[in-house]
Amino acid sequence: MSTQHMIPLWSAGVLTALWLCLLLKVSRHKVAAKGFAGFWLAMLSWPLLLVSELWQLVGAASPLLTAAAVVALPVLLAGVYRNLLAMLWRKPKPALWPFYVAGIGLLVLVVIQGWLHASDWQQWPGFAPVGEPLKYWAVYFSCLIATFLFLYICIVWVEHLQQYHYELPLQVVDTEMFQIKGLSGACGFAVGMAFCLAVIVAAVAFGFLPFANWLSWFHLSLALTTLILLVQLARKHSPSPSPFDHEALSAAPKMSQATAQAVLKRAEAAVISQKAYKEIGLTLTRFAERAGMSASDICLALLAAKKSHFRGFIYQYRMKYAKQVLMSSDAKLDSVTKRLKLGVNGTASRSFLKYLENRR
Repeated sequence: MSTQHMIPLWSAGVLTALWLCLLLKVSRHKVAAKGFAGFWLAMLSWPLLLVSELWQLVGAASPLLTAAAVVALPVLLAGVYRNLLAMLWRKPKPALWPFYVAGIGLLVLVVIQGWLHASDWQQWPGFAPVGEPLKYWAVYFSCLIATFLFLYICIVWVEHLQQYHYELPLQVVDTEMFQIKGLSGACGFAVGMAFCLAVIVAAVAFGFLPFANWLSWFHLSLALTTLILLVQLARKHSPSPSPFDHEALSAAPKMSQATAQAVLKRAEAAVISQKAYKEIGLTLTRFAERAGMSASDICLALLAAKKSHFRGFIYQYRMKYAKQVLMSSDAKLDSVTKRLKLGVNGTASRSFLKYLENRR
């Protein structure tokens, strides 16, 4: 084989070695993501994206594997999708129909390729035609289905992550402890990569980009991008799946002031009895369970009566407690704010300083 043909094959070997390192790390260390559904489906289906290149690397060639490699993408993306939703929502409702449709469509196109181009397959180890879109439409169409599925799902992931971070103050106090970092950037990179791949496939199909090994690089691009997503999922995260049923909340009538005040009265009593304001990493779910209340009722009551959220509710108690500690002891402001998470890196927040000024 020529050097030009060997470069993507060796690149596939390098990526597979990196995947094996990630697999070893995940299996030996505690990773939050692997405790949720879908993680292992995504991890173990990843090598199928490069099965054609790996097969050629050991001295064999299979155009059928080259055509079928993209079928693994819906399986992998479905695993990541289920895993991410389970990390973000306590009662996830994944819509899996795009993966079934894409998976079945890709399988059908692989069969069509075998039927239409059985004789042509003998001419290419990797079967990567250039130009002639009407003759090789099944090849190009299968790649476009994979890229558009990738593009759509990554946009959905970004939307879910944005909603999760936007709603964190509704259900946790110390939001920085429960943020999922890095994954939004990886999804954004995946969106850009999927768009570029769609453009490249179209350019090859119409003969604008006469690139003989384009399909191997197509597989490599998908594998690299999804590996980055898996690496980000395998980072140390402490997510707090949202306890809310958003459809029920949006359809629920606005809570009356009398009901909201009654719920808040019970919640305030529970805060004092539990000394919940001292607990770092407190979540609404844990607080509501100990108080024997509904997390959704507390959220709705705070929005209706105080136009506030759970973080602001507990934050007020923390500031009152911090003021008592400062007035009754020789404790320093920085140490108290750091211990109670009233600021960043031990620096008192503006709201706490304003609170002290208003209550002198």
